[in-house]
Amino acid sequence: MQPLSLLLAALFGATALAMPTSVDHEYSDLAQRDLDTNKFVDFILKYFPGKMAVQDACSIIGEGEKLLGNAFKINPNSNSNGCTDVTILFARGTCDPGNVGVLVGPPFFSAVAQAIGGKSLSAQGIDYPATVPGYLNADKAAGLTMAQKVRDTHAACPNTKIVISGYSQGGFAVHYAADALGADMPEDIAAVIFGDPMSHKPVSNIDSSRVHVVCHPGDNICDQGFLILPQHLTYAIDAKSSAAWLASKL
Repeated sequence: MQPLSLLLAALFGATALAMPTSVDHEYSDLAQRDLDTNKFVDFILKYFPGKMAVQDACSIIGEGEKLLGNAFKINPNSNSNGCTDVTILFARGTCDPGNVGVLVGPPFFSAVAQAIGGKSLSAQGIDYPATVPGYLNADKAAGLTMAQKVRDTHAACPNTKIVISGYSQGGFAVHYAADALGADMPEDIAAVIFGDPMSHKPVSNIDSSRVHVVCHPGDNICDQGFLILPQHLTYAIDAKSSAAWLASKL
């Protein structure tokens, strides 16, 4: 076992590395490069503090993700272009840059692009402030924005398979979007959430077999807490397994 794997096992517990529960042009190069997850997570563990309060995290997260994005040539913005076989609507976490961030969204998109083979993929970030008060107050606004984006995407591209996904505060968006959609929910929609602050509540209006929530043991945010620990910053390690799950539902 390599040192990084030992460190992750120590952080997350024995089950952390195996949690149960034509490509968009922005990510075609990343998909072809096959992001080195070990190096990616090693960088995170090296440059991000081991413990941060949510209230104090914005400047640290912003600078850390800027370094991470530059080091791995990752664009923190993604806007879908036209109709594709699969469309991911993604809500980033608190203070993440751009509209999809760097920590989770791009590695997940890359993994999905590989997992779905010859199918085309687009990823659209949900534009919302992703502020600390938004997290502390479990703001529903991003969920309403995501719900409308689902409606618009389904109307414009009725054959695309829609995936609503989010990381950290973006998990609120997924839950609230599902609440808001009600009867407008496409039957074949799927949901994937990383570090979900509402992990103890089901995603409404979507069959549980089409919902995938990943929470690392010890991730305080998954209990809607206020501490950002390494467990919350390293969901890139779950990108491939989550993409494989998603591909099985498409």
